[in-house]
Amino acid sequence: MRHRIRLIAAVSLLACAGASHAIFVNGGFEQNSLAGWTVGGGSNPGLAGTPPFTGASVQITPGAAGPASVVGAGADPRAPGITLPRVGQYTAKINDEATGARLTTLRQVDTVTAADVDPADSLPHLRFSFAPVLDDPAHAPNEQPYFYVVVRNVADNSVLFEQFAYSGQPGVTFQQGTGTWKYLPFQNVDAVLPASAVGQQIELTVIGADCSLSGHAGYVYVDGFGSAQVGGGTGGGVPVAQVPVPALDRLGMLLMAALLAATGLLAWRRGS
Repeated sequence: MRHRIRLIAAVSLLACAGASHAIFVNGGFEQNSLAGWTVGGGSNPGLAGTPPFTGASVQITPGAAGPASVVGAGADPRAPGITLPRVGQYTAKINDEATGARLTTLRQVDTVTAADVDPADSLPHLRFSFAPVLDDPAHAPNEQPYFYVVVRNVADNSVLFEQFAYSGQPGVTFQQGTGTWKYLPFQNVDAVLPASAVGQQIELTVIGADCSLSGHAGYVYVDGFGSAQVGGGTGGGVPVAQVPVPALDRLGMLLMAALLAATGLLAWRRGS
């Protein structure tokens, strides 16, 4: 009986500790849904200005939310070097292979806490993995399909991290997919946030966009959002430790811990 109670208590502690790995609710999409995230979009009128493009170049014509889904195990027929899912059992797919100048956004706002501080450098980290799959029609750069990821401080709208690339962009090591498709294998991101970010809200936005001329598509896979390292292989050629992404959001973890603790207490009373 004592062994059973100790086991339940250990599981309860692990459930509570697991919540500290995820800045974002459902950051690994292990609820098999986009719960906790806001999907938006419209259409892509083209990027403003000339290369190099940044978030300031992104333009969105308001419209219906673009396509977004959660995918399980399988292979992408346009990107044979991508293995799905990235971690856990599910990965999110933002936008899709259909055309029409569509653009999809995925957003979530959350608060950085002390639990997100990496003891190795005493700074909060945001880690995740992404893999864009973009058709390359060789349009002008501002008309190409693209992807964009940005993390902002909500208080002052400052950019803490951003990553952008259009299909076939010079200097980006795209791999050749089937036909005119190009892609990047999953890339692990380790965005080191300033110490002042603890206690502040951050907003993460992911965009996948078709070409502005409407005939060619682009989308991006994302997974493993949290403060823990993304596991399962390498990112950008750098080995990473395999750390599981929590399957539940913080409230779910706390409820699970409370339920397990209550079960242990009931077992102890019956035993005595």
